[in-house]
Amino acid sequence: MANLSVAAGNGGVSGATTGVSGGNTALRNSVAKTRQGFGSAVSASTVYSETKNLRFAYAGVECDAPARSRA
Repeated sequence: MANLSVAAGNGGVSGATTGVSGGNTALRNSVAKTRQGFGSAVSASTVYSETKNLRFAYAGVECDAPARSRA
């Protein structure tokens, strides 16, 4: 796990520093597929959302979905 939530109140929260490299906001990949035409392969979307201060039920859980390196 590369981007853990920190304790806040009774749960956990992601950070507010934006950016894939060095940031700590929660990054969530889109689950959409891009249609390229009949009979051709369907590739995964590269779209993702970045959310500041995303709340979680517990502290210490991974904020990114799927987990990714922030190096």
